[in-house]
Amino acid sequence: MQLPGITFLKDSKGNLWGAQIDLTTHQQEFERFFDKLIASGNTQGLQFLRDSKGNLTACQVDLRIHQQVFDDFFNNLIKSNQPTRSVPAQGQSLQRSELINRLLAHARTFIGTPYRPGGTSRQTGLDCSGFTQLVFKEAGMPVNLGRSSREQIMQGVPVGVDQLQPGDLVFFATTDSDPMRISHVGIVTRGGPPQEAMFIHASTSRGVVEQPIFTEYFAPRYRGARRVI
Repeated sequence: MQLPGITFLKDSKGNLWGAQIDLTTHQQEFERFFDKLIASGNTQGLQFLRDSKGNLTACQVDLRIHQQVFDDFFNNLIKSNQPTRSVPAQGQSLQRSELINRLLAHARTFIGTPYRPGGTSRQTGLDCSGFTQLVFKEAGMPVNLGRSSREQIMQGVPVGVDQLQPGDLVFFATTDSDPMRISHVGIVTRGGPPQEAMFIHASTSRGVVEQPIFTEYFAPRYRGARRVI
């Protein structure tokens, strides 16, 4: 989701690394964000920008350092920019249920597809975010997922670990040398208590598989979930 005054920054390879916050648009919200960083004792990864008169105009935030605090900041902006909604009609709930059923049915047709770093094709192999992006696109979902897991975690709204539902995206930091860097994503196929939750994803060792989310490997690497439908 894009918001006025927030620009996401990518490197030359297209990887999301940061966000630029327009201080003329989000001054009060940024002050609360900055207070949290001060309280945590870590204000590294911030670059303030000034205009020709020396006035502060924006701040660039390195998401590789401040992903979690920025998520809270960004989600608060989303909530403040959303109009009040009435309770969805039964037809709307049924429509979402039909979308999720279609999404999961299509995702399961990929089981057995080999893993390939950077892959975006069923024929030649997929990486984790290439899998989720392609499934959502081919199943006709009303959302265009970003190419990387770090982009996809910025979409939708956050979901608590005890509130997972089929169709949600779950995210992990699987690079042990950088435990806060989001590097893996999958699609929830069964919610409920964490010990019963399942997801489908492109595994580096087994290709596309469906399995429990909170295994001995994935549980300590779990970093959150997003609802994009």
